Amino acid sequence: MTVSRFDIAMAGESLAAQMTATLLAKQGRRVIRLTAPGHCDPWQHASLFLDKLLDTLGGQACRCAKPPFQVLAPRARATVHPDLPLADELAREFGRESASVTALLDDLEQLGRRLEETLWEHGGLPDEGLRECATWRWQCLRRRLPWRKLSASLAKRVQAMPVPAAEWLRDLFQGLALQPLAALTVADGALLWAHARRRPGIDAEQLQQLLRQRFEQFHGVATNLASLAALEHRDGQWVGRRHDGGSFQAGQLILGDLDLELPGHGVPLPHQPLTPPQHLLTSSLAGQLSPLLAQRVIVGGPLPMRLVLDHAAPGVAAHISASVIADEAQIRSQLEPVLPFARYTLEHQHYGRSSVRLADPSSTALPLGKVPFRLGSQLWCADETRLLPQLGSGGAALLAWTLVRQLDTGSRKRQHRVQ
Repeated sequence: MTVSRFDIAMAGESLAAQMTATLLAKQGRRVIRLTAPGHCDPWQHASLFLDKLLDTLGGQACRCAKPPFQVLAPRARATVHPDLPLADELAREFGRESASVTALLDDLEQLGRRLEETLWEHGGLPDEGLRECATWRWQCLRRRLPWRKLSASLAKRVQAMPVPAAEWLRDLFQGLALQPLAALTVADGALLWAHARRRPGIDAEQLQQLLRQRFEQFHGVATNLASLAALEHRDGQWVGRRHDGGSFQAGQLILGDLDLELPGHGVPLPHQPLTPPQHLLTSSLAGQLSPLLAQRVIVGGPLPMRLVLDHAAPGVAAHISASVIADEAQIRSQLEPVLPFARYTLEHQHYGRSSVRLADPSSTALPLGKVPFRLGSQLWCADETRLLPQLGSGGAALLAWTLVRQLDTGSRKRQHRVQ
C-alpha cells in the first residue's frame, strides 16, 4: 500500500489542537488530525490571541454579545455585566470596602492587557533557552511588567482584602480558572480577568464549526484515532500504521490530548502541574430554576465550580464544570444554594478518555516562561487542559499561536541549513 506523507500529525481534539491544526493547514502545511472525542466548553471568553485567530480565519460569526455572569459566594452575590458599571455592583455588596476590590480588579485588568500584548509581540509563550528567555525578560521590562509581581501568588493579594470581599474574589477566580486559588499566580489572575472583561463574547459552537470547516477548506486530513494500530518514531519520521494496512509518515507529532493512549511505543510526557476539571450534565431543570439566575454562574464555595444553563436542551439542562477531586455529594452540596430544592441527576462527560492522571493537589501553575510545550525536536504538546488549564479558551489560543510560530521558525531554520 502507498504511504501518505504529511508535515504534521495531530493526535487528540483539545481546543488548542484544533486551532493549531487549522492555522498550520492555512499556512499550506500538510496536516493529518487523529481525532478522538473531545469536550467543547460552553463557557468561553474572548482574548487577544483568540481575536487574532478569528481575524485570520474569517470567524466573525463566532463573535456574539458578551453575556453577563453571576458570582454567587456564600456571603456576597454580584453580577459581572458588560454594560453596567461593576463598581456600582461591588459598592452595593461591600460598601466602603468595595473601593479596594475595584482597585485590585482594575489593576489586574490593565496588567492582563499589557501582558497579553507583550506575549503577542513575542510570538506567544517563550521557549526554553537563554537567548529567548533574555528576549522575553527584556520585553517585559520594556512594557513595565515586573516579573516578580507576575509570578507572585494571587491568593496573597486576595487574602489581604476584608473577609466577605476576599471570599467573593476567591470564588470569582476559582470559577474562572476551575483551579484552586492557591494554584494561581498574579499573571494567571490578570489574564483571566482581562479575558472576562474583553468584548465581544465567543460562541463556542460556532468556533468549533469554524475550525472544522476551515481545516477541510485548507485541505487538512482527518482520520479516527481508533483506526490507528501503531504510532512510532523511526528514522527521523513519525510513522503511523492503520488497522486496514495503510500507513502515513509525518515530520512532526503534536499531542493534543495527553490522556489519550496512543498505540505503539510510548512518548515522553511533560510535567503536568495542574489537573483539568471534570464536566457533568444535569437532567432537566425545567420549572426548578429561579428567574433571577443568569445563564452563566460561578458557584461559590471551597471547590472551583461553575455552570452554564443550556436552554436549547430539552427541559433546560446545566453544564457543570468542577474540580476533579470533588465527588457527587460535594458537588450537590455546593450547588444547593444555586439550585435549591431542585431534583436532578448528574451525568459525567468522559469524552472517550480511558483515565485522567491527577497532578499533585499542592502544585501551582507554571510560570508563562516555563510551559513545556516542546517535548523533543519533533514532538510537541497542544493540550491546554494540561499545560494551561487555568486559562481556558484564551490559553488554548495562546498555546496554538505559540506552536505555529515555533514550527514556522523551525521550518525556516531547516530550509536554511539545506540551502
